[in-house]
Amino acid sequence: MKPLIGISAEMSKNQDHFWLPFVYVETILKYGGLPLMIPVMGDENLDELSLRLDGLFITGGEDIDPSYYGEDPHLKLGKIAPEIDQMESELVKRMLELDKPYIGVCRGLHMLNIVQGGSMYQDMHDQREEHSYLHLQKGPRTYRSHEVELELDSKIGKILGEEKFRVNSFHHQSCKDVGRDLRVVARATDGNIEAMESKTHSFAFGFQWHPEEFAMAGDETSGKIFEAFIKQAVKRRKEIDESKKRDRQ
Repeated sequence: MKPLIGISAEMSKNQDHFWLPFVYVETILKYGGLPLMIPVMGDENLDELSLRLDGLFITGGEDIDPSYYGEDPHLKLGKIAPEIDQMESELVKRMLELDKPYIGVCRGLHMLNIVQGGSMYQDMHDQREEHSYLHLQKGPRTYRSHEVELELDSKIGKILGEEKFRVNSFHHQSCKDVGRDLRVVARATDGNIEAMESKTHSFAFGFQWHPEEFAMAGDETSGKIFEAFIKQAVKRRKEIDESKKRDRQ
């Protein structure tokens, strides 16, 4: 049975419909999962949803309300979506508590860091003291804008097996203070945080770039991320099922 993977949806400007780029759905399907688009819903539904899901994929999207990390809005803060912030943050917490596999890209990395108590540069090009080049690229989605260096002894490093490679880049915010139990495992050449992983969860990864774009374009290295994600979702479901059986005996 294929694992059920929740994928966060975005909300339209006039808030009358939800939408999700095809690439996220296609990637989960390609690597063996069943995608489920997650709209905004009340907290009363999140416990049941987290129990039914086998994995969670938080995608790119709007900026996250800086009140989540104790700051007032910067002049260059972009559009926020408070309803999505509320729902996603609570769902991420529940999935981490259940140790179910998590992947976050772009905003999804930011959400992982914030949920774990980290903070953000609300506009990295304005706030980072270190030299920062343009991270909001003007090229196509699969254009590799800049280089990152990955720690090969990390969980992500062992999956990808490459120390230096180029990635796409579509963000004006970036992680500042690192959340509890998170490890920075990749940085850009200007020092910007590009990937994190949890030290305490079996599979909780965040990427500043968009590996799903490369995976769907045929890049085998990027595809390894989603192969491992789906494999872990199946493994974790089996572990939970076996635990339930033991409890009934």
